[in-house]
Amino acid sequence: MTRVQTYLEDAVLCAAERLERGSLDRRRVLQLGALLGLAGVGSAGSAQAAAKEIVFAMWGGDAENAYRKAWCEPYTKKSGIPVVLDGSGPSPGRARAMVQSKNVTWDILDGGVGTQASLGKLGVLEEIDYSVFDRAKTLPGLDYKWGASVFLYGSVLAYDTKALGGKQPESWADFFDVKKFPGKRVMYKYMAGALEAALLADGVPLDKLYPLDVDRGLEKIKSIKEHLVLWDTGASSQQVFRDGEVVMGQIWHTRANLLEQETKGRVKYTFNGGLLHPGVMSVMKDNPAGKKLAMEFLASMQDPAGQIELLKLLGNGPANPAAEGQYDPALAARNPAHPDNRKLMVVQNGDWYAENIIPVSKRFLDTVAS
Repeated sequence: MTRVQTYLEDAVLCAAERLERGSLDRRRVLQLGALLGLAGVGSAGSAQAAAKEIVFAMWGGDAENAYRKAWCEPYTKKSGIPVVLDGSGPSPGRARAMVQSKNVTWDILDGGVGTQASLGKLGVLEEIDYSVFDRAKTLPGLDYKWGASVFLYGSVLAYDTKALGGKQPESWADFFDVKKFPGKRVMYKYMAGALEAALLADGVPLDKLYPLDVDRGLEKIKSIKEHLVLWDTGASSQQVFRDGEVVMGQIWHTRANLLEQETKGRVKYTFNGGLLHPGVMSVMKDNPAGKKLAMEFLASMQDPAGQIELLKLLGNGPANPAAEGQYDPALAARNPAHPDNRKLMVVQNGDWYAENIIPVSKRFLDTVAS
């Protein structure tokens, strides 16, 4: 089965090569264990015997530098407790295997709305303690049972103004109008956002999308399948624009930002009808640091200053409403969490994706390939 690249893996590839590497420590032992397929390396007794620390499993790359600056260093300075970043990739399979084997080495898991719902139901994650992680410091509706929302990103409509002869698509209805806007389009191979775009184009109101009408959405996608190509990594979504293979596409907003910058505005994008993805962090069941300490660390990530730092470094929008008005106004235009942009978008429904992503993704691929 093909491995799906996550947004967070791609966000770090948008940045420059990793800037900082530490000396041999628990993180590197865990990474070595991951490379060797040994879930228990550095775990169990060694984890319990280690000095009090928090191990934060995330997707590596330059996000390590960003997370360190935005969240880890401020927390350690205040609490005296070190945060160790394990950038080997917190895949759901590894998380589940750790809990099942009682060799849990991670405390915090960097996941998504679907991941928190599916792993939570399997007993892999602790429920978020909202007496510690403040609901008032996250946007309404983003308080998930097993996931704490600390940033947002978006899947948006990007388009090449030169290839379209100056015409400007404004909605997903334009994306599906191959007569008015001829040329190839690109969509995400793993479907997240594709059905939402199709249903919006077919007249479903933004606030009536979920539960998604899969049959209707796939029928709409089928109507333009001869004009579709698929991307599977953020880099490939950017490259098809560079190569002139497509005139428009549904891509992550961070890649759209890069395209707009490198083409000096020839490629533009709109948040209108975009899918807003919450970036959520979860706490592993039976984690070495303990639930209380892990929840306190999550609560520290609600600090507006840290979330704004992440916006500057990676382009991720702050989830804490208090961050508004505290950052350079120039960042607002590319921040999916800004009120002016957020009102144009729909929040990804984690429960729907947790229940449907595997079978519906297969149907989506069958539709575009048939």
